[in-house]
Amino acid sequence: MIVSVSFNSLVTFDCVYGDLLTSNASVRVFVEKGLIVKKSKLIRSGGEVEIVECEGVDHDDCEISNIFPVHYIYDPAKNVEYFDWEVKDGLLNARDKDGVWVRYNSRGESLYAMHEYVGGCWFVFSGVSFSRRVININNQDKEASSAKEFVREFNSRSMIKGTENKYFLEGGVSISPGPGWMSLEVYAEAFHVEIPDSD
Repeated sequence: MIVSVSFNSLVTFDCVYGDLLTSNASVRVFVEKGLIVKKSKLIRSGGEVEIVECEGVDHDDCEISNIFPVHYIYDPAKNVEYFDWEVKDGLLNARDKDGVWVRYNSRGESLYAMHEYVGGCWFVFSGVSFSRRVININNQDKEASSAKEFVREFNSRSMIKGTENKYFLEGGVSISPGPGWMSLEVYAEAFHVEIPDSD
């Protein structure tokens, strides 16, 4: 499914990225997890799907998170992701990846744990004139940078016409030559999100 969305409606800093594919004038980056969609609504018209940022949308009516293959909440205090959850009387009851259910006893803690993230999609940049990816590779303990850097460019800066949009991504990268931290600069005419069809 191709989803039209403004790049500025996405919070990408906490993302974990996977494959990066280049072909012709296209750059595709796989978003494993960690993507936040700002308060938005989903519009379906004919065969087209669009995410439109807006204020005053009732979260329960949005259904935006449900279109992504990966959907979870994250509790930063406990450093844990929950893949199933329910909120009753303001209290969170959630299941982690190991199937363990955790019941929160405080509304404040419940609210703090409700950071919603999605993933399992592709960022697709088309009409790309230039891109530059830098990966700072982590040590074997995966906690700190090894001071090794991997740089890959697509085309040359001289190909930039000045009419393209400039996109910038930063976040973790899980694949070789990582794991590490990725910075990606892309000059492209257009951007959309592609969500793989579920089998």
